[in-house]
Amino acid sequence: MSFIREMISKTPDERRAVDRKYDFLLRLHGRNGEKALALAEAPRIDDGYFGPDSISWKVYENVLVAGIGAMSGLFMAMLDPVGAYGVGQHTVYYYDTLGRMRRSLLFFAGAVFGDSATADKVGRDLFRKHAHVNGEIPATGEEFRANHVEALKFTYVTGWALLWRAYKTYGDPNATEDDERQFYAEQHIVAELLGIPAGELPLTPEAVQAWVNDAEQNTMAFTRPAQEILDFLTAPPWTPVWPLGALNLFVRMFFWSSVPLLSPYVREIGGLANIPLRTKLSSAVIAQAAKLATHPIVDHLIVPFVGYEMWGYAHNALRHTPETGRVPFTHNPGLALQHGKGGTLQEANR
Repeated sequence: MSFIREMISKTPDERRAVDRKYDFLLRLHGRNGEKALALAEAPRIDDGYFGPDSISWKVYENVLVAGIGAMSGLFMAMLDPVGAYGVGQHTVYYYDTLGRMRRSLLFFAGAVFGDSATADKVGRDLFRKHAHVNGEIPATGEEFRANHVEALKFTYVTGWALLWRAYKTYGDPNATEDDERQFYAEQHIVAELLGIPAGELPLTPEAVQAWVNDAEQNTMAFTRPAQEILDFLTAPPWTPVWPLGALNLFVRMFFWSSVPLLSPYVREIGGLANIPLRTKLSSAVIAQAAKLATHPIVDHLIVPFVGYEMWGYAHNALRHTPETGRVPFTHNPGLALQHGKGGTLQEANR
């Protein structure tokens, strides 16, 4: 049983006492460690939209599982031929790899582990940042907007399937079909917080797979930006020494371990179909690392380095969730965001 799973079985007072025993390790992270602790001890108004009994807590509690989902999801997003050029013109992954991953994990951790106010806030913040991610396909002049509903759907629906496979492979091989159904039923909340209106998303494993199959046949394409991000993920540069040199092997193994999670079609168009040695070796290393990732010492010492916000939100949930039950999710934030500033439906309000 993971550290966080074991902690959830304790009373709130017991959780706080046990978790705080390792807080001295956060001070090794300097200012970011202090920020992580401040988030962990921040006041909390409710259980949020998920809570301790959700499958989403189990999936996102392991930073390695979430990181594999984030990294392979980045590659999948680049298979949207319209989105690839827009994202390619704005991505900072090539020179701010750790920061890019940290910001992705921040949103997911805030949405899943945060109280309802935090979840709404991280969704609004990321939506506003995406409002500036716009571009043009050079060959056609077609406009790309990151907040367009179809662009968001492509990224998150294809990403869900990968995240679930990562959890099943590296998090909990005993996860059941019922767990998978609960996961997809919960994940629409995360997507709506980011700007997808209610009713736009597939909500069952069968519906998600059908959506992905259709995207493979009618949408996905291996464009130049997709090749560029693939080159970076499979052979990142060694300079500058920080961060790329230090993260080089980490990035390679993370991506190679995600390759078996990709569909045969995606592996084929990406030229990733016949690389068994690298994928098996990387998968074996990541599988062992995932077992260690939720140990309290590793959790307090390593996870804040990857993302102090993710650590802070997760531990705030452990320490201060009032256990009053999930907050009903009825306010359709995706539609409100799309009709507001930076959205793609503002014209409907005029």
